[in-house]
Amino acid sequence: MKPLRTAIIGCGSYGREHAARLKRLPEVDLVAFYDHKREKAEAYSREFGGGAAYDDTARLFAAMDLNLVYICLPPFAHTNEVELACSHGAHFLIEKPVSLTVEGAEAMAAQARAAGVKTQVGFQFRHGAAVRWLAQYRAAQGAGERAFMTGRYACNALHRWWWRDRSRSGGQVFEQITHLLDLARLFLGEPVQVFSMQDNLFHRDTPDYTVEDASATTIRFASGSLATIAATNGAIPGRWDSDWRVVLPRLTADFRAANDATMHHTGREPLTSEVIASDADMVMAQTLDLLAAIRDGRPALCPLDEGARTLRLGAAAMQSAATGAVVNL
Repeated sequence: MKPLRTAIIGCGSYGREHAARLKRLPEVDLVAFYDHKREKAEAYSREFGGGAAYDDTARLFAAMDLNLVYICLPPFAHTNEVELACSHGAHFLIEKPVSLTVEGAEAMAAQARAAGVKTQVGFQFRHGAAVRWLAQYRAAQGAGERAFMTGRYACNALHRWWWRDRSRSGGQVFEQITHLLDLARLFLGEPVQVFSMQDNLFHRDTPDYTVEDASATTIRFASGSLATIAATNGAIPGRWDSDWRVVLPRLTADFRAANDATMHHTGREPLTSEVIASDADMVMAQTLDLLAAIRDGRPALCPLDEGARTLRLGAAAMQSAATGAVVNL
């Protein structure tokens, strides 16, 4: 396969993460960079070995004959990048959340299906060694079995200016805790009911801080499974703590991270436990999976349809918190 002519759209921190990895791959030719501030695109071009710099996505797609695009924009900044990629037949990875609305996400997914391009959403936890182990275990045992999941996410940072603005990010659950919502879907199936309580407990005196910094979200799934996820942005500064537990009829999985978990085989006598641990690069794994999907003509591990479904769950949690009611999906 000839190297894929590839562009980065959005020259921020996520764009840099991907560009640094793409530059190492012989299957990829990093030919262009876009940012609404052209000087940032030019700086990326210098940093990553050349390539054209653009501040207009339509001109970028018209000029560069792209095969692959990395869309690394915050949710409020999305415009027509997906439409342009689909109309030009370019495969793409898009960072989450892909839109601020369910309608926007579903429209993007429909465009990708119609164009037949391969897509990957940036839910890197799906590529963790321990997550993959449990997903395969669930598939082998029968994913319809009832299960229970608890998840925790705790940090304490002001983040970026747009992240603190609900109208631009959607809030902590929608933009950040979406990783755990996605894992709940992966392990427990499709949700049917959501109830979420959210509040700003710790940043009421912080100007322009309009998102929640504490939340508790409970989800029921079509299988009868349950999940509860607690999150806060008021915990220990400088730390990003995230862990989760999945309880199955014959297995309890304790995750310290997506790459690191202990599997307790509770259906065995005597009880046995095994550790699944890896230091594999999950961001690179996303790309390698997408490249394999393009080469082999199969779906990527987390295509845009999946990203839209997880976004729908996050939006339902936001709706529940706003109304104080259970939301049926």
